Amino acid sequence: MPTLNPTPDEMEKRIVRARTIQPKKRRFDATGGIPAAALESIAADSIYLYMAPGEGVGASSRNPGIVGFPGLTVNLCRCPVGQGPDLHAHARTLETFMCLSGQFEVRWGDDGQYKTLLDEHDMISVPPNVMRAFRNTGKTPEAVLLVLIQGENRDVASDVQYAPATGEKIERNFGPDVRQRIEEMGWRFDAVLGSQVGEAA
Repeated sequence: MPTLNPTPDEMEKRIVRARTIQPKKRRFDATGGIPAAALESIAADSIYLYMAPGEGVGASSRNPGIVGFPGLTVNLCRCPVGQGPDLHAHARTLETFMCLSGQFEVRWGDDGQYKTLLDEHDMISVPPNVMRAFRNTGKTPEAVLLVLIQGENRDVASDVQYAPATGEKIERNFGPDVRQRIEEMGWRFDAVLGSQVGEAA
């Protein structure tokens, strides 16, 4: 098969310019009726979707900077000191974090009882169905984390599960309609914690 020779104009469609990409919270505030503060209360402060398959459902498939091959999303998360998402699990996808600047604490386990620190260029890969969270614990006012999500195309955008208490927090602070809109993005508040199943047995 012969090689291709795309023009600069054609390749420009495959370039994401950091100065122009918008964080998800702005897009959902403007078009989805989800206040930015609601997303910030459970997710990274600013999430930039650089690449996604461009099909499927959920927050990670809408308007990517570049439409890529099935099964992978590439996100950049920017977090001020002390900020990061609530504990959540990806039911069927592998989520990998690489610290690009600053320092992040990554926690995992049903209660976030285990943790490690990622310094610049450190990476951790969290298997499916493990509760996880991260936050900027460094001195950099805004730390940056590269987040790769891999799995089946139908899952990379819609397998995020938070504990029921997180959904209750959203309802209490922003109302049931905002919770519903977040759930329509593909994020759910019905994670069944393995430690609770063991206690009930």
